[in-house]
Amino acid sequence: MAGKADTARKTKKAGKEAKEPKVKTKEKTIKRPAHLQITKLASVAGSLPTAGLTTPIVEATISTQPTETHLPISLKVVSGGQLTTGPIVFSSDSSQFYLAKDNSVSAYNVQNGEMLQNFSVHRDSGLQRAAIKKIVAAEDHRVYTFSADHKARLWDARTGDLVCVWDIGACADFVEADPSKSGRFFCAMRRKRQRAGAQKKYVVCRVELKGEPNGVEPVHVERQELFRASNVAGLSVRADGQWVAAFAKFRVHVAFVGDANVKCHVWGMEERVSAIAFHPREPVLAVGDWRGRIVFWFCVDEHAASSEDRPIVRSTHHWHAHRVNAIAFSGDSLMLSGGEEGVLVLWQLDTETRDYLPRLGSDIVGISP
Repeated sequence: MAGKADTARKTKKAGKEAKEPKVKTKEKTIKRPAHLQITKLASVAGSLPTAGLTTPIVEATISTQPTETHLPISLKVVSGGQLTTGPIVFSSDSSQFYLAKDNSVSAYNVQNGEMLQNFSVHRDSGLQRAAIKKIVAAEDHRVYTFSADHKARLWDARTGDLVCVWDIGACADFVEADPSKSGRFFCAMRRKRQRAGAQKKYVVCRVELKGEPNGVEPVHVERQELFRASNVAGLSVRADGQWVAAFAKFRVHVAFVGDANVKCHVWGMEERVSAIAFHPREPVLAVGDWRGRIVFWFCVDEHAASSEDRPIVRSTHHWHAHRVNAIAFSGDSLMLSGGEEGVLVLWQLDTETRDYLPRLGSDIVGISP
């Protein structure tokens, strides 16, 4: 009897397994360098229902181990409150991040969000005139600030001491560091003297800050005008420092600045541009627009530098339903983008696949790899 009962149970179990077959899941293999880690990716800021609620700084860590076939993502909020409306900046060793509000800069610990230091432009300059426009991290926990009073300043972020001050001659609304040389920057400045009806309101310059107090070389500024534009809403610089791009509305200015003869081309876009970023190695400029598209323009090479008559090859990547606010590259094969949906999108360019970090709670206004 026991043998018949066991046989019946086995038959019943086999029939159940036949009715409910196991679903085989296929894991997606992502070609990535081992031990790649990207931290502190998104500075998420405000279109919350009530003004002044929170502007959390979100840390996203993306890592791949040699034995993994997926892309694990861990997320935590390391600081909150109405901190800033712009992207955050990380120290060279990624142990601290900096953000500006009005005329002051705060330094925070990446691990626990603790404020480590706060330093500000002198109050006697006036709060509005000294409002900080841009922060750029330097080596050895030093920080450059560019403010509305036409000054560039170098700070020691560990002590909050002011190291040096340069007068750059105009307010730099947008600043990007030259990755190829320390102390050199690309700045979009408003022209101070304009004749009535002038359309070129901005000038994009290469600015080099030289010297330090008590140093061998005196403190001075070397400034080279590259090109002029009617308006500027953002800048991007390629990793080799030989290409710079500026955008506003439906136009993108792309300039080759690798030699004495600056060659600038103006590209008209079908949709209003909202973000740009150079690929670190490929001859590609990624252009995000208000329709949620990211268009790759293959226009950053020696041929484009010498002629704009040849047709430009383009490819389109589209996931966002609304405006793209930020684009960043990490390595050769990973692009990150964010916008009004509050979703961080990770584009695997070599496999043409996507991963998502959703429900961040607000618009993504900046991505800081």
